[in-house]
Amino acid sequence: MPLRLPGDPLLDRASDNLLKAIRIRTVSGEEDRHEEEFKSFHAFLESAYPLVHSRLEKEVVGEASLLYTWQGADRAARPLVLAAHMDVVPVEPGTVADWTHPPFDGVIADGFIWGRGTMDCKGPLIAILEAVESLLADGHEPERSVLLAFGEDEEMGGSDGAAKIAELLESRGTNPELVVDEGGAVVDLGIPLFKKPIAAIGIAEKGYLTLELEARAGGGHSSMPPRHTAIGLLARAIARLENHQFPPRVGEIPTLTLDWLLPELPLYLRIALGNAHLTRFLMKAASRWFAPLSAMLRTTTAVTMINGGTKDNVLPQEARATINLRLLPGETRESTLARVRNVVDDRNVSVRISGFAEDPTRTSDLDRPGFGILERTIREIFPEAVIVPYLVIGMTDSRHYGRVSDSVFRFSPIRGGAEEQGLPHGTDERIRLDNFAEFIEFYARLIRNSSPSETRENLEARA
Repeated sequence: MPLRLPGDPLLDRASDNLLKAIRIRTVSGEEDRHEEEFKSFHAFLESAYPLVHSRLEKEVVGEASLLYTWQGADRAARPLVLAAHMDVVPVEPGTVADWTHPPFDGVIADGFIWGRGTMDCKGPLIAILEAVESLLADGHEPERSVLLAFGEDEEMGGSDGAAKIAELLESRGTNPELVVDEGGAVVDLGIPLFKKPIAAIGIAEKGYLTLELEARAGGGHSSMPPRHTAIGLLARAIARLENHQFPPRVGEIPTLTLDWLLPELPLYLRIALGNAHLTRFLMKAASRWFAPLSAMLRTTTAVTMINGGTKDNVLPQEARATINLRLLPGETRESTLARVRNVVDDRNVSVRISGFAEDPTRTSDLDRPGFGILERTIREIFPEAVIVPYLVIGMTDSRHYGRVSDSVFRFSPIRGGAEEQGLPHGTDERIRLDNFAEFIEFYARLIRNSSPSETRENLEARA
């Protein structure tokens, strides 16, 4: 049975607050971001959560990011950071009519809360505030300080939001015991061999690199073309990259993922996969046909934009393509750029870094108390789930907090199957109403479990 809040009126209030949050269009994008919407969002939070705003210290960081501090009784204890972001992605032009309910209307129907941001990331953000408001109303006083860190621009890289919050924490010498941000979820794999849901905890993120390829050639009339036009040269370079992908590598994190999964598999699979050499071979082979596994095992290469030519009878003098790569831990921006240039191997095609780029994050430490706090909380809220550490192939604000903590974990208490995987940035984003109740209980329990006395008890039990 799903966990319920103590009394339906509290769930009704929380759901209504999430609907209101959805209706405020804190859209993040090159031209879509509206500062007034963020001001409205701040005002809404202040009216919706009076205890939070009267009992916690609130700071505006950067243009519109928020940092709340709930001071704990034990000043020596390292704090807990609960992170989320206020911005949401735009709705793709021409797709609004495809939504069952308009993306910014905020509607409850058929047992779901519908709207942009329900999963990514206003649902978790509102649940965090609901949990803190309820704990304050119950008279809870945390032993460990609790920080609520809400960024303004996660969907654009977090440089004005989480990065500045992390910089502020670093300047104060703040070293959190645990940082919990979005990333993982409770996922039903939908495969016969594994019927239990997976509580996937992101322990690291891939890096990010965008490259621009530019091919140059002589212009002129299309009636007398050279062997390769600029577009042809560019096409050849792209073909070389797609035909010479980065090799798969079964590194530390995929090995950890399998180690945590192994006890739940049938005996014959446990025996087969107990052979490390065989396992690496099978995983590499399977990655050729299974895109999610391929993304876990290699630096991926995706051609995302292309431009060239001005008229059908004019030879283009230049053509450009944009290549987006997600870097496996162990790679760097420099090593990746060098390999791409080596594969392209054409003096007529230049390769250069374009825009934002970042190396993979370091891997968070599973042996630290912070992981134990999170692990215990997940087991209490989702006892049927199998906890599995994994590599996040996308990017979240959490990578910025690696500068202040070695226990940064990516997990939201979202339940979902294969159908839900495309919802966060897609059409008909929504969460189940009963799952939203679990959100709130999860964050309230996480705060309670983070008390140093609870942490010591948990570590002794694990030992």
